[in-house]
Amino acid sequence: MSRHPSAGEDLDKASAIAKNRSRKEPGQARPPTGSTTRAGNEVDGALSLAAAMPESDPAYPIVSAIVRLVPASRWSFARVRPTGELAALFSSGGDRDELSRLAHDEFQRQRTKAKSGSRIAATLGPLGSYQSGITLLFADAAADFGILTLLRTAALGAFTSSEISMLTLALDAASDSFSALRLQPDPQEARTQPGHHESGLASESVEGAFYVLNRDLQIILAWTSEEQRRVALTGLHTRIAERLPVLLEETVRELTASWSSDSVNEPGLGHPVPFLVVRTRPMSGPAGLFIGVRIDRFQPPHSLTGAAERFHISPREVQVLALLLDGNHLDQIATRLHITSSTVQDHIGSMLEKTESRNRSELIARVLGWDSTPSANEA
Repeated sequence: MSRHPSAGEDLDKASAIAKNRSRKEPGQARPPTGSTTRAGNEVDGALSLAAAMPESDPAYPIVSAIVRLVPASRWSFARVRPTGELAALFSSGGDRDELSRLAHDEFQRQRTKAKSGSRIAATLGPLGSYQSGITLLFADAAADFGILTLLRTAALGAFTSSEISMLTLALDAASDSFSALRLQPDPQEARTQPGHHESGLASESVEGAFYVLNRDLQIILAWTSEEQRRVALTGLHTRIAERLPVLLEETVRELTASWSSDSVNEPGLGHPVPFLVVRTRPMSGPAGLFIGVRIDRFQPPHSLTGAAERFHISPREVQVLALLLDGNHLDQIATRLHITSSTVQDHIGSMLEKTESRNRSELIARVLGWDSTPSANEA
């Protein structure tokens, strides 16, 4: 009778393979953080976004989060009118007329592959000097909302499997957001019927992505749920991910900073970008401590209004909480609300006390219904 390896043995083998792979492939380093690529002179998309798209634009939070999560050598985003024509093009650089033509042609090419619904696929148009490209079509079953193309040069490197997984989650969340916002210039032209809403591919069940990391935060095991869409990415130059995208890795690092093999380690929860939730859980094997990471699309089961009523959170505290959930830092929240950072901290402290939370992770989990604690009326 054949013997099945234990989970601990799987972790040990995977860890050894990951270490060996990192020694053999020194050239497969992850893209660096900051404003430049490995080439040292190429500005990534996130840095130039504020100059390219006004923060007041409804699409700004979505596009901003995506290019922060998955850096690109060049990106372009255009809205799609109900007529199928493109409008309001934004990009990180290049000739506007040429980019408009390329965006239009790319949209037509992608729609020959899939007539409706959201879509993530290898860029079908000419790449020019770029090595690889990914195109995201934001849509539901009734309307198209926008098209985002991310291009990378050889200097920045190919898109990784973990980045594609995160883009898949982003696509669904963003399509739902665009569906709610209805970004078309003339809302009367929207093709949805009154009282009827379909979300097409955006409503498909996305179970998220699961990773096991070693203490160096290197991926040693991975499970993802977007395999049904990989057929559209078969022509894309990619590489197997050795690490999570930088923004997510930083979140995991913060959540596990206090972990050790000699103590009880608490699970953690982070919300690095508006459409993703990161959960960490300790995993032990014969080789020591490993980090279990689950990354899910952000789908709040309860509104903030319900949380405010349950925990007696004031209207001002709700404003702070909403901005916190959108990934804003204390100084950003203070600027938006025209208050001081210390006042923001006071509001957060008040909410921690009202929800009986020990930290912000617990606060977020409880107000969104991921965790439970007695309400004031139940005490």
